[in-house]
Amino acid sequence: MHVLAGVALLVVAVAVAGPAGEGAAGPAPRIRHVGPHSEYTGVQAAADAARPGDTVAIEAGTYPGGLTIRHDGAPGRPIRFTGVGGTAVLAGAGGLAVGGHGWLEFTGVTVAGSAGFGAYAEGAHDLVFDRFGVDGSRDGGLVLVGTHRVRVTHCDIRGTNARGTSADHEALSVASGSSDVEVSGCRVHDNGEEGIDVKYDDAARVRIHHNVVTGNRGPDVYVDSSSTVDVYANVVGGTREATKAGIGLAVEDYSETRLLSDVRVFDNLSTGNAQAGLSLWVESTGTMRDLEIVNNTFAGNARGSVVVDADRFTGTNTLRNNVFGDGPVDAAPFTADHNFAGDPGFADPAHGDYHLAAGSAAVDAGSPVRAPATDLDGVARPAGAGFDIGAYERK
Repeated sequence: MHVLAGVALLVVAVAVAGPAGEGAAGPAPRIRHVGPHSEYTGVQAAADAARPGDTVAIEAGTYPGGLTIRHDGAPGRPIRFTGVGGTAVLAGAGGLAVGGHGWLEFTGVTVAGSAGFGAYAEGAHDLVFDRFGVDGSRDGGLVLVGTHRVRVTHCDIRGTNARGTSADHEALSVASGSSDVEVSGCRVHDNGEEGIDVKYDDAARVRIHHNVVTGNRGPDVYVDSSSTVDVYANVVGGTREATKAGIGLAVEDYSETRLLSDVRVFDNLSTGNAQAGLSLWVESTGTMRDLEIVNNTFAGNARGSVVVDADRFTGTNTLRNNVFGDGPVDAAPFTADHNFAGDPGFADPAHGDYHLAAGSAAVDAGSPVRAPATDLDGVARPAGAGFDIGAYERK
């Protein structure tokens, strides 16, 4: 090769690759350590320096001042905030302000003592909250407004809504146009308002499953004026307010559409609530359409298994394979079949065990039509000669 030609090729290669350590996608990822004796002593400074692909590794401990996100990650190169050696606690009035940013992951991080929201995202996207916590906030805990593509897993949210019914949003809110959100494996408990709330979300494509949601003012799980929402394999209970069910399906007046549609509720256990196991409620006027309430167990609730206080139903609404442990239910708005009213033979209800005992009248007595493939424990259906009624399939 001619020397000048070789030099020209080298110049082109450097121009494409960028400075040393930098590729076409940007700088090489860095780990930015935070701790008393680390590169950064505060989380905010590390976050401000972080760029796509970086990890902010936060040594276990408490860091005052909260955190405000100012940079996006990138597709395949999120900015990660990770507790190292235990939980990293972000304490302070401001909580975690995500804003409208995207491609961010929070793992092993807890927000504590916020004077407003625990964590708040509006117009954000592509977020992961894993082993994330909120421990006390005056307003909502983890609040997603107009936010898309979010995964919330194995989180613990407690002590939120300290302002009571005047607080903004709920313990975990999926609100106002948010979509493609999954909430799973979380504990949402002892909060001053609703537990998990999906509200004002058309075409939400939200899945709420395998959570334990207890001891909230209530409802524990609430779906208000939204569509395309699945609520399944959750244990809910212990709502404190006499008008609040374990699971609530509603149309409130704040909604512009006044429509709740395409909601599936299955494989849930709802027990010990101050009102019913499940309620359907419309504040003044609204439509409920294409609801499926299948293979749930409602028992030990103060005001019955299911309460219906709604004015208009359209489409196909199904009530099937449910155990109404608190007695008969007015199923007039529904196509209802294969439900069991009363105690079908629970294993040990006095100690909270609502599995079906041997010889239970609900064993093999359900319908296979639209029945879920597994039960609350993940046991495949059917395990015997037929599908069982209720949230649990007897092995």
